[in-house]
Amino acid sequence: MQRVFIKGIKGGTGGTSIVANLACALKKSDVDVIAIDLDAKSDLSLHFGLPWTQTLGWSNAETFNDALSMFQQDSNGIIFLPFGDNSATTDDVIDTVNSCQQLDLAPGTWMLYDCPSHIDITHYSLNHDDIFVELVNCDATCHSLIHKRLLALKKSKNNWKHYFLVNKYNSASLLEFDLFALWQTTLPLIAPFFINHDEVVKEATAYRNVAFNCAPYSVANDDIETLAGWLVSKAAL
Repeated sequence: MQRVFIKGIKGGTGGTSIVANLACALKKSDVDVIAIDLDAKSDLSLHFGLPWTQTLGWSNAETFNDALSMFQQDSNGIIFLPFGDNSATTDDVIDTVNSCQQLDLAPGTWMLYDCPSHIDITHYSLNHDDIFVELVNCDATCHSLIHKRLLALKKSKNNWKHYFLVNKYNSASLLEFDLFALWQTTLPLIAPFFINHDEVVKEATAYRNVAFNCAPYSVANDDIETLAGWLVSKAAL
């Protein structure tokens, strides 16, 4: 099992749409993909077309065994576990992540976690082969937060694979162009590519779907396929 944790360095970086579309890209390679929603906004279900009336998820279960009946499957064959409509503490989130390791999964299964931005990376029990992708936007706030994160990582005893990935990149912005160029030359953990801003992501969500299905020849589709291939290469290291 390969675990990938995707988290925004701040709110609004677009983590949920990345998780949903990445799940579709990986599924094209005929591997099992499971997506777990750890964010109380419970938006992952929206991308996978779950009806509004189905609001239950793992936060509504008393035990993880009870939550097993709440797993769903979308039209692409992706299995996902909604957050639900109940409140959950940080400990509840971490317990759910740990409980997922007990699932009887086929070899080569990819487990994707949509992580809330307010829970710090160090709260998760991460293994050396886990991949943690922290999403950033090319703006001054993220620039500051990245350097704070790097300082924190130096102090922590981390042995997982951690990367920063630029999402919603606007190539027409001179500021974003300059920031990305700066990060490429100064940040040791920055991914060597970015995910472009693409309106098709918003349009697909309006249809309760993912860009991967609605616009297979879009820029967003190409970027997500690049991300999937890059993660596969990192998992092999």
